Amino acid sequence: MPCRLPPLLLLLLSLAGCAFVTPRFSQNVQAEYARSDMRKLSTRTLELYYPAQLRPAALRIAARLEDCVERLRSLPRKPGHQERVLVYLTGADFNNAYVSPDYTSIPQQMVMPTHMSLELFNLMGFGPSELGEVGCHESVHYVQLEQTHGIWWLLNTITGGLFQPNTMTESWFLEGLATYYEGRLGKSQGRPHSPLWRGYFEAASQALGGNLNPGYLSPEHRRMDPLGGNYLTGSYFVAWLAERYGEERLWQLVEKQGETLVPPLALTLRFDSVYGRDLGELFDEFTWSLAQKTQRRERPASQQVLTPKVGYFARLAASPDGATATVDAGRDQVAHLTVREHDGSVRFSRSLTQFLPGRRWIATFPTLMSGLSFTSDGSSLFLVAADIDSLGSYLSRVWQVDARTGEVVKTWEGIKGMGGSVTPDGSAYVFVHVESDTANLHRLELATGESTPLTRFEGHSSLGPPSVAADGRVVFPRMTEQGWNLALLETDGTVRALTDDTHFNYAPRWLDAGRIVFQRVHEGRWQAHILEVAGGEPVRITDAPHLVMDVAPVGNSEVVFLNRDHFDFSLDRAPIAPVAPSEAIAQAPSPTPAPAEATSKASAPYQGHELDILSDEPYSPLEHFFLPELRAPYFYALPDEDDATRPVFYGGVALAGQDRLGFHQYALLAEGNSKLRDVSVSFSYATALTAPWYTGLTVARIVQEGQRDLQASLSTSRTFWTTPVSLSLLALRRDYYATSTDPAVRTSILGPEAAISYFAGESTSYGGTQRGLGLSLGAGVYPLAFDNANPFADVRAEVTAYVPGLPLLQRDNLQLTAIARVLPNAPEGLLQVGGIQSGTALMYRQGPGDTRDLPLRLRPGTSFSEFLRGYEDFALSARSVMIATARYRYRIIIDYGWTSFFWLGPSFFISQVELEAFGSFARTDLRDNHRAVGGAVFLRTTFGQAVPFSLFYQYARRFDDGLGDLHLVGFAL
Repeated sequence: MPCRLPPLLLLLLSLAGCAFVTPRFSQNVQAEYARSDMRKLSTRTLELYYPAQLRPAALRIAARLEDCVERLRSLPRKPGHQERVLVYLTGADFNNAYVSPDYTSIPQQMVMPTHMSLELFNLMGFGPSELGEVGCHESVHYVQLEQTHGIWWLLNTITGGLFQPNTMTESWFLEGLATYYEGRLGKSQGRPHSPLWRGYFEAASQALGGNLNPGYLSPEHRRMDPLGGNYLTGSYFVAWLAERYGEERLWQLVEKQGETLVPPLALTLRFDSVYGRDLGELFDEFTWSLAQKTQRRERPASQQVLTPKVGYFARLAASPDGATATVDAGRDQVAHLTVREHDGSVRFSRSLTQFLPGRRWIATFPTLMSGLSFTSDGSSLFLVAADIDSLGSYLSRVWQVDARTGEVVKTWEGIKGMGGSVTPDGSAYVFVHVESDTANLHRLELATGESTPLTRFEGHSSLGPPSVAADGRVVFPRMTEQGWNLALLETDGTVRALTDDTHFNYAPRWLDAGRIVFQRVHEGRWQAHILEVAGGEPVRITDAPHLVMDVAPVGNSEVVFLNRDHFDFSLDRAPIAPVAPSEAIAQAPSPTPAPAEATSKASAPYQGHELDILSDEPYSPLEHFFLPELRAPYFYALPDEDDATRPVFYGGVALAGQDRLGFHQYALLAEGNSKLRDVSVSFSYATALTAPWYTGLTVARIVQEGQRDLQASLSTSRTFWTTPVSLSLLALRRDYYATSTDPAVRTSILGPEAAISYFAGESTSYGGTQRGLGLSLGAGVYPLAFDNANPFADVRAEVTAYVPGLPLLQRDNLQLTAIARVLPNAPEGLLQVGGIQSGTALMYRQGPGDTRDLPLRLRPGTSFSEFLRGYEDFALSARSVMIATARYRYRIIIDYGWTSFFWLGPSFFISQVELEAFGSFARTDLRDNHRAVGGAVFLRTTFGQAVPFSLFYQYARRFDDGLGDLHLVGFAL
């Protein structure tokens, strides 16, 4: 996915904030780079940086990646300068890949892992080691973003890189285009060829009769969870555009976007200039075609519903005694584990979330779960859960769950990969071990924790979760040249192919000693099939409308499975009986099908690719360091605040740079103006050599009318699991110049600061956080403060709790917050309580005005303040405060969108209306009370699929300080 940056850029006026330092990579990737022997591989198309121990995988991934880039660059496009693609490969397990656009101090770059450990990527047509194909998706982003022409090309050439207009093509087009091509660059892999992908979209389209509104293109439309409307609907819309109007027009649009002066505006009209129809008309035509093509499919009579809804995503296992287990999440239900009896009645259902610090695990969402399987006696359920380690990378953990109560009785750490199957006797667990870009089956002895390999595949290999028979044989899916196929691991260690075709054979489970049940594509849809492992042909036993997933036998007479129905899964069962004649697929390899006629050079069949390696050498720690990535002089004029008829001219230069791995970063900004005739200068340096800690130093001299600031700060920060920790040393000095009425004032503050925050919670798509616990603690000590004042400290603690709202409503919650803050030995009134708005608002108020006026000697360039709801218009002065707040929120879900906002604006999406009631209580200096109650209504919207925008009205009734009613009407970003 491309990394989306804040899109509203006021170019020249914002340059003063563009020279900055920031982490180049996430801390897990940066820590690996800081600790590894890094190398740089140069080919005719790529510059690839990688840890030396990953060289074999790097070469394999680079070959496919270069092939995809060259295919895409061969498409009809406006010619332009093409630099080598900047790629970073990491062994950190972060289950993602992305492209960052060229933006000030960071150049355009692609970041890729060597493998994925979530089974979700298998279901979407990839595999744990298919990073070359993932790279093809990212290559589309890279090639699209580099299409920059006209004034933006000129500005980027002069400054080193400011902005790429194609970042402002909305997310549905960015992701839809990349998803469309990921399955059409010489191989039939990825989401366009995934039965899961098709099943989700087909079920949604049938539920709506093809009548999707443009909001279904938005990543915020919750009916498209967890795949994302920008990806799912976007890919089908882009595919329709290519089929209906031709592939070349997609790139004509990219070209026009790359040369437009104001990229966020008039996108729909650029579609009109390319397609002869604006974006809204095109989407209407697309949905009309969906409605015409939709052939309603229903369950056959033999397919029975056990549970109508088991969430929008779920994983399933079945016990020999007929019980079923699901880990699922719904739009109104948190992720939970449910075990049902054979008749569908619930044995238990429990949330898996842990809340207190020291929790055994963090993540519980079903997309992170794999390898659910019962022991033969049905007493225990085993699974592999992906979780987060202390650096933020994914790790895998085997769970043993008591199938009677849902208690997680034991876990096994140190697993690299995804789940599989417990042996029927419960003594071992067989899973997919993934290292670099190689997957193998490993057996974990549950008594000792020892892991031993069962297969010894070398090089690039992708496997899926296995299933273990009573006699020790293992059946598993394996990625072949044809796609996902089934293989059998015999007890003597030999591996034999069971299928070899293009029908996405996946998720095998043993039915008995000689047969397996598995998922196989029939007419584009996953259906359940039976196969004799000794020889024979697959026999289809289901005709589900859209999608069968996680099929599992229950005894020898029926199977249970997840059935896609509208926007959710249902839990269904069907008899083990043929619904059609056996399919003519022999177990011997089938002939390779003739490749479809290529529509362009980009889609020609992949025949392999040989890298032309120009160099492969150790990384130089200061590579590119002395060439600023940003080198931007700027000039602008604004009216003088004292005399609007006279302009003030501003000019400056912004410089920022770093080495290619972000170990050393710097930023320099100098600015002056014609009124002050003085220069403000700031310089920042940061290093990632301390990774996972990110350490920076900033010094500045800032001149404003009537004052001058000298500032310095030294800081370091990192995140432990999901808990951020920061340490800093702050030094500020401010000089207020003398005026005709007031003498000069100098004030300073110096001292260390520290902060830590913790949160654990569970939420739903529609209801928000349902249960949660947040803890935060911050402190500062200032031995030098305000020159003539005593040293003082600042200590702050906060506890936040979320609980469900009213019974049966589901889409509401109650947030309770308690804050205690004290500034021991601080000057009187230094702490401000209230007088702070969240957003921009017009107000109508009653009562006395805000009279807080802090002396200049207590304003060194930082402030000490606390927000108090209901007191947005009135500031209190104190040394200490205790605040208690309760907020009830109910959400009215809308999830509707338009392709543009009054034709010229970007897309517009309304997600929800929020109704709130609140009460707040503050006690300052342990003596004065300040109380308020009120309510509010918020309209939550998003522009351009990137900029949140809220309109709100709030009413507050105050009971103290002589204040009356407060009305606020405003907006917030």
